[in-house]
Amino acid sequence: FTGLCTFFRCYETFIKSLYSSEEDKPDDSADSVFHRPNIIVYGTQLRSTELPMEQRAKAAASIGLLAYTGEPNAGTYASEYIQDLCDILLLPDISAKVKILVLQGLSGICYINYNNQNKAKDLNLTDALLACLDEDKDSSSDKPEGILVKSWTCYFLTVMCYNNIPYIKILREKGGEMLENKLELLASLDWSSWPCNYAELLSSLLGFQKSQNISNT
Repeated sequence: FTGLCTFFRCYETFIKSLYSSEEDKPDDSADSVFHRPNIIVYGTQLRSTELPMEQRAKAAASIGLLAYTGEPNAGTYASEYIQDLCDILLLPDISAKVKILVLQGLSGICYINYNNQNKAKDLNLTDALLACLDEDKDSSSDKPEGILVKSWTCYFLTVMCYNNIPYIKILREKGGEMLENKLELLASLDWSSWPCNYAELLSSLLGFQKSQNISNT
């Protein structure tokens, strides 16, 4: 229950702020059953290669918000775009802002949705997510936007691991000692603006904290 509350507070704190004005908000009328029409609109923007990448990424975040706030079928409709979001995240040289928006979108689509979690898992996204955490060779990773990318990566990985033991095993196997060390470092940073310390929570879900406690005794 505590985990669910922290996920909810994260979206209340961060995602809703994406809609800064009334005209940016999706249509919540009775005709917009399960948000499907709005998901289709944002999905069209997401797939439009003629639009700037940042605008496409904002559409991705909006799809995530609709999947999060809609009925269960909203997650089904949004799942159609998981591949598109993963494709953007795998692009080289995308900005930190684009990465953050895409991670927000994926978090909303996969939030407490086992089928969508598995769909994202099957797209071999784990390596790209681990790369987001292991960008120390890039000096930009120490800047605020670089830290924010890592923070959202921790959040999304926490979403992916929630009630998904198969993915926990995959992440532990692929991440190994590198992931354990990165999470320990990230957990020591300031998470006061977040609902909780997601690096610490993810480390706990993966069993790393337990291993650390054993090694220290």
